[in-house]
Amino acid sequence: MENEKLSEIESELFSLVNSINNLRNRYNEGNINNQFFNKAINNAMNGLLKINLLLKKNNINISQLLDEMDFKKEFDGAIKIVKENLNSAQLNSETKNETSIFKLPGIASEITSIFITIMDALKLESQNHHLIINLLKELKSNFKKFRFPGLDNMQSEIKKIYNDISRNKSRLMRDIQFRELIVERLYQLFKEFQLKLDVKT
Repeated sequence: MENEKLSEIESELFSLVNSINNLRNRYNEGNINNQFFNKAINNAMNGLLKINLLLKKNNINISQLLDEMDFKKEFDGAIKIVKENLNSAQLNSETKNETSIFKLPGIASEITSIFITIMDALKLESQNHHLIINLLKELKSNFKKFRFPGLDNMQSEIKKIYNDISRNKSRLMRDIQFRELIVERLYQLFKEFQLKLDVKT
């Protein structure tokens, strides 16, 4: 494997591991909700799996790589967090309907959760644009499934937000004001969605 490519992998591995450990700290401090924590951990876990497969394909031992990076302790801590999250996933799914914030049925409840999760994600200091984009894709998909009158303008605005973020990934990572603007746009859509469904928080 070329040194430049290996360097990119090391950088991505470093970022994912630090994101997982930071997410645990923020979650324990009560700064992010359970919905966002689970989605973010799952997203990071998928990233780690892809890196591991790529390393195996190129006959690179991940343990040796971690030793060279002096990063084994942090990596092991992140893997422990991922395993704990996987073990609790089944229990969480059993009570999902009972703990739904707004007690809404099916897709409406999912839309509500995704709105809150994206806004939480955008408020984090360490950004993962892959997670944000994937969440917006989920939001767009759920709006298409949700047969409710008067949502066409909201669907159009969500598409605009998705396009704005997709074209400005680097800005999303470094520009706090840009993220705050996106949060405000999402919040207005969220309040409109609540109003249309006559949902009271």
